[in-house]
Amino acid sequence: MMATLADLHVPDCEELDADTIVGRLLEQDALIAPGGLELHDLSTGVTIIPGCCSGLEDWRAWSEALSGDDVWLGHDPAPSIAVNGDRMRIRQDGGLGEGSDSVDVPVALFPALLRTVQQDLVGFLGRVGEWADGVTPSPAAALVRKLDEALSISGPLKIFGQESIG
Repeated sequence: MMATLADLHVPDCEELDADTIVGRLLEQDALIAPGGLELHDLSTGVTIIPGCCSGLEDWRAWSEALSGDDVWLGHDPAPSIAVNGDRMRIRQDGGLGEGSDSVDVPVALFPALLRTVQQDLVGFLGRVGEWADGVTPSPAAALVRKLDEALSISGPLKIFGQESIG
């Protein structure tokens, strides 16, 4: 992921040392991380991939799904989420209706899945800190703070009236 961020935000990064790359990442007004969240159903083998322009910085948008609000997961192929009773159906292409690949998730399981995403992202921040501390110690903590802020990782996660401490 750090290579993707560097490649996206630092021109000619392949010609620069890690210290310079970290410095230039810290100079950015905003950092985006293309890719977003991917959902894979182990029982059916169906994978829902994020649509174009849905980045990892948008991961918290999923928390709005249980409120009944439309959740933007990108376009082309335009994934969508629909809640029906105690099930959520995430479609790969919301515009294709029943023919689209989909994954069903029990509503009761959904908050735990998002908390797991947050825990994984917190783990990512820890790994970035370890890496940065090894290559450029002085700005390592600043890089972790910058990524935490840009990707909205460690703040409390609110899911349809529930709040968990981040």
